Amino acid sequence: MKFELLQLEEDRIRYLLSGVTAAFANGIRRACMSEVPVLAIDEISIYDNTSVLFDEQVGLRLGEVPLQADDLSVFAQPEECQCGGSGCPGCRVDFMLSAEGPGMVYSSDIQFTDPSVRPAFDKIPIVVLGEGEKLVIEGYATKHVGKEHSKWQAGTLCGYKNQPSLEISESCDGCGKCVEACPRNIFTVEGGRAKTTNTLECSLCKLCVDACEPGAISLSLIPSSFVVSIESAGNMPVKELVAKAAEEIKRRAEDLDAKLAELA
Repeated sequence: MKFELLQLEEDRIRYLLSGVTAAFANGIRRACMSEVPVLAIDEISIYDNTSVLFDEQVGLRLGEVPLQADDLSVFAQPEECQCGGSGCPGCRVDFMLSAEGPGMVYSSDIQFTDPSVRPAFDKIPIVVLGEGEKLVIEGYATKHVGKEHSKWQAGTLCGYKNQPSLEISESCDGCGKCVEACPRNIFTVEGGRAKTTNTLECSLCKLCVDACEPGAISLSLIPSSFVVSIESAGNMPVKELVAKAAEEIKRRAEDLDAKLAELA
């Protein structure tokens, strides 16, 4: 297996993975979206809501606010906690939200009892309160994985594609039609022939193949090489997200190996 980093930002990573199957690349994608545990608001109690939104809509918006923690490992998932899931500081974080109009209620108005826990973004709008309208809510956040509910989904835009392979035949006369047709601008004309600049940016639309003479350009896919793109919801840096997803795949593989060994 070969790994080549193409792009790395706080919330976005793009890399080339070679020498693997599509199932392995898809496993990384699925683990980033559904197997990495994060915190999210789980249950709430609404004491006062005179805003234009129904209680259910406010609850939905609160649940989808991504949460960050200085050290996520100090919190256990309720089913793995020593309290058995009944609720304790080890598996839940209480919060309070109290606001009065006029004005916008933002995610920054959510105040947690644990100062190490906070919304990932301060300016996520919750609801607009008019003159005299109030919103008073308390509740708690718990740690789960995305396969249980989308609010615990650590990865958002996660996908992959086969690495494209573009070949320009000797019949190319440098007409430049492929340059005009390509929406990703990956073709140039040099020395009377077309050349590619960055085939990884190819979207596999085949407009270049259709624009040129038959056989001038051929587009194929490399079956064991994939361009993987992962974006974080903001709960953690994307570099940490991919690392934890890989650890989860490794753990599951070791568990399967151990169970198969017992049956042997």
